[in-house]
Amino acid sequence: MKPVILLSFTFLSTTLLAQKADDILGTWLTEDKTAYIKIFEKDNEYFGKVTWLEEPYDEDGNPTTDPDGKPVLHMVIIKNFVFEDDEWVDGTVYDAKSGKTYYGSMELDGINELDLRGSLDSFGLMGRTETWMRIEEK
Repeated sequence: MKPVILLSFTFLSTTLLAQKADDILGTWLTEDKTAYIKIFEKDNEYFGKVTWLEEPYDEDGNPTTDPDGKPVLHMVIIKNFVFEDDEWVDGTVYDAKSGKTYYGSMELDGINELDLRGSLDSFGLMGRTETWMRIEEK
């Protein structure tokens, strides 16, 4: 009888903890606390747009731009992620500071922490991970 109860409890707990694709939707504060990124869904893919910057203007009063001169505020920096096996994969992450685009994957750690990995290779071996915090955008 005990193995049946243990097996039932294990199944129930993994079912309750399973993530849904839309669990990632919302606004996230970057690890360095300099930007808010709003993650949204379009045609079953997930994207992230910069909605707030700590420093929206440069020292000359012009909008903060990426190395190509494009304004960073309202820029879509997370593109084309799909939900698969409890994580968001096969997308790209744009680093507006360097002007480089990386392969990306994202995974929730609880409901309010998002681990975003940007990599040079599609396997995610050579890269780095940032942890973003969910916020209520004002």
